[in-house]
This record gives sequence, structure tokens and C-alpha cells, in this order.
Amino acid sequence: GMTYPLNDISGYKLSSTLYDPNLVPQNSENIEFGIDLKFFNNRLGIDYTYYINNTKDQIFQVPLAGSTGYSWLLTNAGHMKTVGHELMLYGNPVNFKNFNWDIILNFTKSVNTVEELAEGVESIHLGGYVTPNIRASAGDTYPAIYGSQYVKDDQGRILINEDPDHDGYGMPMIGEFGKIGDVSPDFMLGFTNTFTFYKYVTLSAQIDWKSGGEMYSGSNRLIRIYGSAAETEDRTTPIIVDGYLADGSKNNIEIGGEDNEEDYQYYYDNILGSIGEATIYETSYVKLRELALRFNLPSKWIEPVKLSKASIGFVGRNMLLWSAMPNFDPESSQGQGNMQGGMDYMSLPQTTTYGFSLNLTF
Repeated sequence: GMTYPLNDISGYKLSSTLYDPNLVPQNSENIEFGIDLKFFNNRLGIDYTYYINNTKDQIFQVPLAGSTGYSWLLTNAGHMKTVGHELMLYGNPVNFKNFNWDIILNFTKSVNTVEELAEGVESIHLGGYVTPNIRASAGDTYPAIYGSQYVKDDQGRILINEDPDHDGYGMPMIGEFGKIGDVSPDFMLGFTNTFTFYKYVTLSAQIDWKSGGEMYSGSNRLIRIYGSAAETEDRTTPIIVDGYLADGSKNNIEIGGEDNEEDYQYYYDNILGSIGEATIYETSYVKLRELALRFNLPSKWIEPVKLSKASIGFVGRNMLLWSAMPNFDPESSQGQGNMQGGMDYMSLPQTTTYGFSLNLTF
């Protein structure tokens, strides 16, 4: 049980990080173009922005060979380019005396590309585990997920282990380390409708749509390993894993069954639990982000108690979700910064919340 420093005496040790003596501040060059148009007495509006951000001399920890005596070199190692579109449409299609309808639509698309890294560096580990992890990879979109992959044929099809003497017979095989996912979505869209009745009742609903993007879901990995996932419920019926044999034919090898129950544990734990690519899921979703109802009390009700305004409100958030990723909300990602949106491992789940408000103005 020796610890350093010994007996609580102050001690010092060399850092594993080497600092570049020629380090310079990173610099950003931004170009932005936008339009703001309004029509029909402001009942229809368009707000559009196009931007390009170039960030040079980004500061990263670059891995070093252990023979140098250090693990990392903190230096100017990155050049990243971001091209984005932001569009907001807002309209008032119905405007009667006793009924009003407002619409707001927000569209966002942003593509981050790592233009180059330090000389001799292909990618930089930014967070995660040995496998999988989040990386900045030269010439690729940012951030990207790297990890262990399936063994595949020349057509990119998963190959199955055909060795009857191997514990993994009839199952996929663990392949090389490489890129297994892109975190950034294709686009994000927010849609809000607000209805006002007789100037006293307001009902609003916000729906969010995220299209594309991928995540490593460690939570899905764990519930498979521990037999809590729905797909592990049947432990007596033989299964044929979706894949191909070396001769190009479809896999027809059965695993599991009442006489081979150990196959299930080996398949979900040793195989799928060890292949990072097996737990990569698309993170597209449609979510009812918020539903709110507000009542503005009539003046004749509140004037006797010296109030100028009063309202009662009810709100529900995260009430409905459709997601391409099973079992969990794809917004429940792990960590912040480089890890955000790309990795989940026993993260706290999103919750549905309900609220009540009372606003009084004297």
C-alpha cells in the first residue's frame, strides 16, 4: 500500500506532457452572409445566415512515442473548417379577431471538417476509452467515433466465424481498429406552433427533428451483456446471425438453443460486447419538446384585487419521443465538449417534466 508522496511529505514528479516552446494562440477567420426579409405587414418572415469559420493553429495534445519520456506534446496541431446554414421562417397564416396562429421553423446544418493536423499525425484521441473513443481525424468530419470493427469482406459485409472448434463459431469476428461512426447530424429542425383563442387562451407546441448522426451506446451494450435487453429474452430458440460466409453465401450456422445456452452469453458479451461497431446507433429522432397551455385571466376578474395582469400556465417537456436508437434517448450523451453527442455509458436519462405557473402583475 505505498502511496506517493510518502508520509504526506510534499513531493514532485515530472509531467507526462511536453509543452511546445513555440506555441502560439489559435486564430479564427469568420465569413458570414445573411438576409432578413419580411412580407405582408410582417406576417411572413425569412431570416437566413450562411457562415464559414476557419480556425487555425488549434491547440491539441499530440501523442508521443514512449521512448521520448513523455506521453503528449501540447502544440499547435489543428486546422478546422466549419460551413453552416441557419434558416428561420416565421409566419402568421391565420389572424382573426378571436383566433391567431403563429408558426416558427428553425433549420440548422453545420459541417465541421478537420483540414489538417500536425505533421505525421493522422488522428488525435479527444475522449473515451481504448475502444471506442472520440477523435479528430485529418481530412474527415468532426467529431468521429473510432473503435474495433467487424471483420468484413471486400463488399463490406460482415463475415462469420466458420471454425467449429472455436467458441465463437457461427458468430461475427473482431476486426481492426478504425472509424465506426460520425457524430454530427445531417440537419436539425425545430417547429413551433402557437394558437391563441379569444386573447385569453394560448396553446403552443414545439417539435424537434434531428436527422442523421451516430452514437456509441454503452448502455445498450450493458443491458445486452446482463440479459436485460428485449433481444436477449429468448434463450432457447436457436438464432442465425446476419452475415456471410467466406464463399460469399449467406450465413446458415445456428447458434444457441436449449443444448447450447452458453452461446448466448458468449455472443452478447465476448463478441458484441467487444466490438465497438456493434453498439453504434443512428441518433435520428423526433421529439415533442414542449407542450404549454396558458390562461390569461379577464380584466374584470383581477381588477377588484388591484392586479393589472394575471395568468395560469401548464407545461410538459420531453413528453413524446421517436428515436432510431433503441431503449434510450439519444440526447442522453456522456460528458461535454468533444464527448457530447457521441458517446453514452450509463448516462443519466432524460426525464419527462410537468410544470405549473402563476404570474401576477400588480
